[in-house]
Amino acid sequence: MIITCLSAYDEELVRRLAGTDEIEVRIASGSGDRAELTALVADADIVIADAARRYVLDAAAIDAMTRCRFIQQPAVGYDTVDVDRAALRGIPVANTPGYNADAVADWVIMAMLVVLRGGVTADTALRERGWAAPPLGDELGSRTVGLVGMGAVARAVTARLRGFGSPVLFTARTPRTVEGARQVELGELLTGADVVSLHLPVNDETRGLIGARELAAMREGAVLVNSARGGLVDHDALAEGLRAGRPAAAALDVFEPEPLPADSALRALDNVYLSPHIAAGTWQARGRVRAMVGENLRRVLGGEPPLHVVNAHDQAVQSSAAAAVQD
Repeated sequence: MIITCLSAYDEELVRRLAGTDEIEVRIASGSGDRAELTALVADADIVIADAARRYVLDAAAIDAMTRCRFIQQPAVGYDTVDVDRAALRGIPVANTPGYNADAVADWVIMAMLVVLRGGVTADTALRERGWAAPPLGDELGSRTVGLVGMGAVARAVTARLRGFGSPVLFTARTPRTVEGARQVELGELLTGADVVSLHLPVNDETRGLIGARELAAMREGAVLVNSARGGLVDHDALAEGLRAGRPAAAALDVFEPEPLPADSALRALDNVYLSPHIAAGTWQARGRVRAMVGENLRRVLGGEPPLHVVNAHDQAVQSSAAAAVQD
């Protein structure tokens, strides 16, 4: 059995997660090189995808796989894997839902507080100009927060916001009841929220969801927070909006492309808080994701179907990995 790992794991870790030494482990260099990717996946039985998004498992990469039985994405988002192509090839693709919810929710609350209280500005001013009273900030509990999407992270954010007393609006594809929050359409959320936080995957429907028109519809003084995917926001429109005061400020952990280019207009603005895609970066979240990856590796190697398959609409595709191992 050959396991190819495209993420930043070492061979010892992959063997430990798989629970056996009776495997061949191939570790990617991290370069993102296309030829290397093709060579690594060509005869692999199991592929651990790249959480850092350097290696993209598109249709061509999946078609190069001659014996793959299972693809594990060690992340919640799986937009760098062509899951439909994999399904056509009978290859289950699983993600790790919910592992990062608490970590990202903590970052979201932190980002809101940093922006509303001028945390970065105050730190910079004290270091560079000495002791002085900065402008007054806003309490989070006094602000209405709008959550675009209501998945695991948004639910964790909602739970935290209850402690601050913030009114919460949210959008979702289907009607649902969430304690302490009211469901509305996107247009109402944009005009009614003081803080807008994005919690959606990127797909054909959501790419560029927040553009010039949506930014212009936001309240005066509103803040945009994005910890989900950079592709949800038109970055050029956001930079222009930040210059014009709509939104008044932003906090961003995700970008498109990544890393954020050195010449990005966002880097030159002092009303945007930037972090390098670290919202899920806690020791606890790392432990959870590796536990989920390991469980699936051991299940497939042991002849059981993997958990959290995202491209299976029937049991036949979902169980194909386990059946292949038994053959």
